[in-house]
Amino acid sequence: MTDTQLSRRLFLKVTATAAGGALFAFNLSGARAQNATGSGTAMEDAPQVTAFLRIDPDGGIVFLNPFIEMGQGTYTSIPQIVAEELDAPLEAFRVEQAPPGDAYKVFNFGAPLRFTGGSLSVRGSYMTMRKVGAGARAMLLAAAADELGVPVAELRTSDGKVHHDASGRSVGYGALAARAAAQTPPEDPPLKDPSAFKLIGQSPKRTDSLEKSTGRAGFGIDVQVDGMRFAAIRHAPSFGGTVASFDPKSIDGMPGNPRAVDLGSAVAVVADSFWRAKKAVEALGVTWNDGAADISSERLIDAALARLDETGIEAEAEGDAPAAIAGAVQELTADYVQPFLAHATMEPQNCTAWVRDNACEIWAPNQGADFVLGTAQQVTGLPAEAITVHTPYLGGGFGRRFVLDFATQALKLSMADGGPVKLVWTREEDTQNDYYRPMAAVRLRAGLDAGGKPVGLHATTVTEGPAARLMPGLVQPNGLDPTSVEGLVKQPYKVGARRTDMVNAGYDAVPVGFWRSVGGALNAFPYESFIDEMAHAAGQEPLDYRLALLEPGSNEYALLEKVRDMAGYRPGTYTAEGETRAMGVAQHEAFGSLVAQIAEVSVRAGRAHVSRVWAAIDLGSVVNPEIVKAQVTGGAIYGLSAALHEEVVIENGQATRPNFDTYPILTPQEAPEIEVAVVTSDRPMGGVGEPGTAPIAPAVANAIFKLTGTRIRRLPISRHDLGAA
Repeated sequence: MTDTQLSRRLFLKVTATAAGGALFAFNLSGARAQNATGSGTAMEDAPQVTAFLRIDPDGGIVFLNPFIEMGQGTYTSIPQIVAEELDAPLEAFRVEQAPPGDAYKVFNFGAPLRFTGGSLSVRGSYMTMRKVGAGARAMLLAAAADELGVPVAELRTSDGKVHHDASGRSVGYGALAARAAAQTPPEDPPLKDPSAFKLIGQSPKRTDSLEKSTGRAGFGIDVQVDGMRFAAIRHAPSFGGTVASFDPKSIDGMPGNPRAVDLGSAVAVVADSFWRAKKAVEALGVTWNDGAADISSERLIDAALARLDETGIEAEAEGDAPAAIAGAVQELTADYVQPFLAHATMEPQNCTAWVRDNACEIWAPNQGADFVLGTAQQVTGLPAEAITVHTPYLGGGFGRRFVLDFATQALKLSMADGGPVKLVWTREEDTQNDYYRPMAAVRLRAGLDAGGKPVGLHATTVTEGPAARLMPGLVQPNGLDPTSVEGLVKQPYKVGARRTDMVNAGYDAVPVGFWRSVGGALNAFPYESFIDEMAHAAGQEPLDYRLALLEPGSNEYALLEKVRDMAGYRPGTYTAEGETRAMGVAQHEAFGSLVAQIAEVSVRAGRAHVSRVWAAIDLGSVVNPEIVKAQVTGGAIYGLSAALHEEVVIENGQATRPNFDTYPILTPQEAPEIEVAVVTSDRPMGGVGEPGTAPIAPAVANAIFKLTGTRIRRLPISRHDLGAA
């Protein structure tokens, strides 16, 4: 993705706001302004990419952030970029969530879009946000030149002020804001040379740390609206099921003045407290029309494995891999299985909605405010300008909050009950009605020559990609969903001829969606495990084998050396703290970044225990190193939890492990010590939120093989009794 080029015509005129400050609205691909507090209107020509700054008279700076904050640090890193070019202290910034509207659609994938996902927020808006800060700075300099009666060339900026060193005078941005609003926007605001950066590349304190550490941060589940009632929900007991009938009288007389509402695929009860609504919906007599009640995850996996011999849709082909493998000295074949996975956001799905005759307000944890606006328009029939969307902090997203089923439900409940309604799903409803990470069966075949070097590699995956369901425009004309083969195609290893095929698994009845790192986490496990299998078949050490398959001097080669040195890598088993341990390695590229990880593993009571993880990430250039480290750490924890424990088991068309007692996630006691190194290079800036998730599963599995001789080819690892190392 390239950032939109800035020109004189593409700046929006600066306008004054009722708050007394100056609103700096920079239109990067359109021709007229939009109300920064409304939902926006369609542009007459090109779509917009816009960011807004308001500088108040006291020098405070309000930044309307187009990206959602769900722990990944966008409320710090994005204003940090703007503050760098503006020459303003980050402490002066107050970050607010930008409303829906074309003015904030900072991406263009053939159409203007705004969302938070794909590890795109910083890398996809970096130049745009720099130009926002630089443009505002240029206008403030022009205002100061008028104010002080001196040439702009004699002025400099720092710490939210314009300085005239010759006379010793300084003027704060707040005092200049109104005059700056009258300045002509610059045609091409000058940007700093990176060597002059003071904020970019540093790790200032996060702007959201105080309110989150003191409990003042507002999440969706915390929303309070005067007069609101509460809703609890019961979904159909099988995927695709619907309400056949229910008896509303069965809850008559229960406390809280409960009202039952038919939502089609679910029934909900609205009452004066959540607990009363929950008890009433549990007591409600409901009969259901069966959906896909015969669906079983185990049968779906068996069916996928049975189809691995099929010729699928070609995703990649270089040379004739099948022929190269057939003529090789040694041939290897291995089948791997990845289960369905839940997102398991710590904050379950929730939404508060208030629909009136001519207006609507909605408070929805989401990963795309414009998607919420569109949902509200569709459900209520109201125009965009009558709808106000509030986006609170998210207690986890991981791709789940792209799908707005919970928002649709809350809107309908408000319409039925006649007032504001807060809907909260229980953990059980959340887990059993998720949009799961797809299941996949993957076969990898390789041919080795007499020296153990690969001459061909053929990958076949039987799966479904989430894009086909949620973003069908990404599906290629031949039917290939590219998200299903991420991590299998375009790999850096020199493997000779290569081919990758995708077979559509056809489990349409199971809802699937985007899950942190998408195809990366789905396919890094089989691919990096198989590279390890190739190394052992060749009689070579796995890390050295990888280096031999990489181009010396490449970024991948250097990163693997980096993580090797960080860990003090040991090729065999060894004793530490009274137990036998081994190190496993894996590397992966995702979202424009390279990540290499080494996991130190032991076996305790037949279960894998991960003591330490070393991770190195090459993302080209970096805005905030500590946020990068935190995201790589969080990604590794998320991926490790899935690798060790997580599996959605479906029986009779329903997920059967609905809460954390049966769908366990990694506990703090299990979490390893994690060390992260951030590497900069000449690569284009890469993403951060997701790349750390993918390599951890194969790194752990590869260590387990060293320890036990057991090759893990099906996750989670907890399915396997590893005995004693």
